[in-house]
Amino acid sequence: MMVKTACPLDCWDTCSVLAEVRNGKVTALTGDPNHPITQGFLCTRGRRLAERLYAPHRVLHPMKRVGDRWERVSWAQALDEISGEIRRVLETHGHHAILHAYDWGSGTVLKALVQRFFYLLGGCTETVGSLCWEAGLEAQRYDFGQARSHAPEDLVNASGIVVWGRNLPVTNVHMTPFLKRALNAGARLVVVNPLPTDLDGRADLLIRPRPGTDGALALGALRICRDEGWLDHVFLRDHSLGWDRLAASLDAFDPETVSAITDVSPETLRALAHLYGCTRPVATLLGLGMQRYPGGGNTVRAIDALAAATGHVGVPGGGVQYANRAMTEYIDEDALTLRSRADVRTFARGWQAQEILDADPPIQILFVTRTNALTQVPDAAALERAYRSIPLKIVVDQFMTKTAEIADYLLPCTHALEEEDFVYSTMWHPYVTYLNRVVEPRGEARPDWEIFAGLADRLGFGHEMRKPLDEWFRLALAPAAKHGITLERLRAEGTVKLPTPDVPWRDRRFLTPSGKFEFASSVAEADGHSAIAAHIPRREMPGGREYSLITPHPRLWQNSQHRDAPNLPAVPVAEVSPETAAREGLRDGCLARLWNDRAELRVRIRVKPGGHPGTIRLESGWWGQGVTINHLTRAVRADFGQQTAQYDCVCRVEGLPESDREPSVGDGEVASQGIAGDAVTARAK
Repeated sequence: MMVKTACPLDCWDTCSVLAEVRNGKVTALTGDPNHPITQGFLCTRGRRLAERLYAPHRVLHPMKRVGDRWERVSWAQALDEISGEIRRVLETHGHHAILHAYDWGSGTVLKALVQRFFYLLGGCTETVGSLCWEAGLEAQRYDFGQARSHAPEDLVNASGIVVWGRNLPVTNVHMTPFLKRALNAGARLVVVNPLPTDLDGRADLLIRPRPGTDGALALGALRICRDEGWLDHVFLRDHSLGWDRLAASLDAFDPETVSAITDVSPETLRALAHLYGCTRPVATLLGLGMQRYPGGGNTVRAIDALAAATGHVGVPGGGVQYANRAMTEYIDEDALTLRSRADVRTFARGWQAQEILDADPPIQILFVTRTNALTQVPDAAALERAYRSIPLKIVVDQFMTKTAEIADYLLPCTHALEEEDFVYSTMWHPYVTYLNRVVEPRGEARPDWEIFAGLADRLGFGHEMRKPLDEWFRLALAPAAKHGITLERLRAEGTVKLPTPDVPWRDRRFLTPSGKFEFASSVAEADGHSAIAAHIPRREMPGGREYSLITPHPRLWQNSQHRDAPNLPAVPVAEVSPETAAREGLRDGCLARLWNDRAELRVRIRVKPGGHPGTIRLESGWWGQGVTINHLTRAVRADFGQQTAQYDCVCRVEGLPESDREPSVGDGEVASQGIAGDAVTARAK
């Protein structure tokens, strides 16, 4: 039997999935060939959902910490004890003493009902902001009024394509067929990235800027376009605001100055400017990494300005494609969460540690859902200290994560293949897909909403958390239903396109206060920023024998899947340039020590040519050795929104003697619930 469902993982693609079921067990997962975007291809991350469903160390029963051991308890005991503590804290400290730390590790719609529980308490303290992309979202809000992307199929209309700060085949693999069609039709490809990418071999122009300088690169290219007259004067006159103000600032970005900032030659800078100024149209596909710097939001604004001034906004085959927030108007999340009625205190996800320690009223209870915060949040050592200071800690997850290891209760939630729900993404394509329940839940695992409904039962408002699933779905889909996208249609068709525009801003009506594209934004000024895009240097600059540490998404797994990756090496792999290898005396395959003044890791060196010579690449998600990659990073913010700047990080590297034993997987790691560890001796400062 084949059952149609979808992948809930937090990525651009939101794949439609076919699950093969025999005798009540999932035997294979494949891509759905009828999905108009994912078209039958399922990436490694998606295929591994079945492995995690049946992982031997999956937690299937409620667990309680007793001393230094975990003991299995009943759902009744766990919910009775936790609800009793909630009631006590509400009476003694109030609802702000309860912290809900969550993120978007699973993107299905009914996950929002967890927030409803906390809001029905009267409110809570919750984590907000972004480890990924908020600075860029804010940037495009200032410029366009909202971040919007073109339909994937529109890429074939591009004559030039700039993939800027994104290894597209790794993080957005289903864009690749659309890109290939455009290239086969004659489009020119430019790749801008300090790291080697899978597209380098197809690129007509490769640009390797020094990490954190992309904004200066864009402003330098725009300076050349201004000086050469390569501008869309009709757009500037009729559909934009503030061009003269930005244009005057470009005098500071002459090619020689920009070259000194970016390590990009004036000739290469001119080639980039020529593409934008003399090719029609150019599509710009932005990644997330370049806005994980102190000036990350301004970087996105600078690229927006380059594309808009040269005529690539609101035209087929153009656009600056970062996210697709137009999707949000078709799903009523507030109807599920009741957020607008609640009294909520907010802590930023990226620097919640200090806010927890300074909180008044103090945090008494911590709930963690949809995230493994102790591997993802910068300055993980500080966050662990803050979490450990909280008297009661509850984690809802399928596995004993790094965060769960310090909890008092671990409550097992269901896997996506055991749930009925629907999913959509605000990152790229405009399709929503229904998740049919594929198999019955294993063990005693419960859907997230049901866990919190059980707590609500004990606190006297269970009726507010318990509605038939169809009622929840109809509440969420009410805005889409006005466009004919009903629950019945979604169930029948499986995948339905929401009516977002294929070419945003084609009517030249922007969602800014002026209704125009804003090179100079009064909203940005009101938020305390420069009205125009600016280059903001890094705070932590490489110098001497220090290198920029870049920690992109893993190629073969989502961060949460790290421990279950096949053939997992005993130490993380650090990619360095041949120049760095020669300078530091490193060989391909040797063991090395990677460190800064905050922490250190033992790594396996891979010498990889092609990127900026001052970078070290280390995939995110690694945890072991007593530390995580985020023990190396600082909890500092980017310029816009509540966005972390974890790429503003430098480190050093040196080889280790051959006599140093390479640790085996499992050395020294906590083995709770039969988890395979990956630790070796390390220090965290």
